[in-house]
Amino acid sequence: EEEAAAEGETQEFVSYTATEDQLTDEVLARVVASCGGKELDNRMLDFYYWQQYYTFANNYGAYLSYLMDTSKGLDEQASSDTETWQQAFLTGAADMFHSITALNLEADAAGFELSEEDQAQLDAIAQSLDATADYYGMESGLAYLQASFGPKATVEDYVAFARDNLRASRYLEKLMDEMEFTDAEISDYYDQNADTYAENRVEKIDKPMVSVRHILVIPTEQNEDGTYTDEAWAEAEQKAQELLDSWKAGEATEESFAALANENSEDPGSSTNGGLYEDVYPGQMVDSFDAWCFDEARQPGDTGIVESTYGYHVMYFVGTDDPYWMVQVRNAMMNKDYSEWSANLVKDITATEASGMKYLV
Repeated sequence: EEEAAAEGETQEFVSYTATEDQLTDEVLARVVASCGGKELDNRMLDFYYWQQYYTFANNYGAYLSYLMDTSKGLDEQASSDTETWQQAFLTGAADMFHSITALNLEADAAGFELSEEDQAQLDAIAQSLDATADYYGMESGLAYLQASFGPKATVEDYVAFARDNLRASRYLEKLMDEMEFTDAEISDYYDQNADTYAENRVEKIDKPMVSVRHILVIPTEQNEDGTYTDEAWAEAEQKAQELLDSWKAGEATEESFAALANENSEDPGSSTNGGLYEDVYPGQMVDSFDAWCFDEARQPGDTGIVESTYGYHVMYFVGTDDPYWMVQVRNAMMNKDYSEWSANLVKDITATEASGMKYLV
């Protein structure tokens, strides 16, 4: 489609799936949103817009086709009664720009800087893009970037976008870490919202969550009815014992257990992170696993072998954390305080966007 705008109406956005000829310098330089004196133009909008789409698509994965027709343009199908998917992602892009910019402005005022490790990550983006392009059989990192974010995307602009995102994220982490609540405040907040927590089955039980590592050994041979044979169970138990014995004969540390888990565990959910399950709450795991974890005598460094319907688990107890209900309430309080802080921040910093944002595709 050709770029067009009715007289007296806000200029429509050019599509970032448009041809290079349509993406003139004038179009790319058009300001579409602002926040605290920082401006977002069409050149940078493509990063925010497509990031919204890719995040959404990754979150839903194979279920994406149930929500939208991926064979049609995003402006050709509705996401709600009032918006197309394209408009929804544009709105999300503007919100993302306002939020990230507000956090960066606040970080500026606080003199906050990225760590050397984070800066090194940004410095390596060009090399990382080239490696990704090579993996997909593309000629360069720039070609991969432009296939993902539009024909006018540059590595320099992408690095700037990545830096703003990373710095906002790190500053937000700092703010969240600095939020402190007393046990009494957490308890009062739960009591004030007890009905909601009851509906979500978050009970006020002062039993700590735990972190454990395990190595899962799954029996191999099955009977005709799908159950494992007695011989397979015996072999799995023997292998589990051999793994535990070999660990005890070595350094016998949490680190060596994690390495053993990475090499031997058949649990797809934890076989690449040293068999670690963090913040396990009572009733989360199968009964035998749960019973071992929440034995009142359990101490950090304890090991053992547990049988479950999945197989044999070689266990390592890492330690305890706050009760599940306290963690849930603390997170809710942190999110509430951040939402109020963020709303006031954006309110205090002038944030605007062009009304009726549209894409031409």
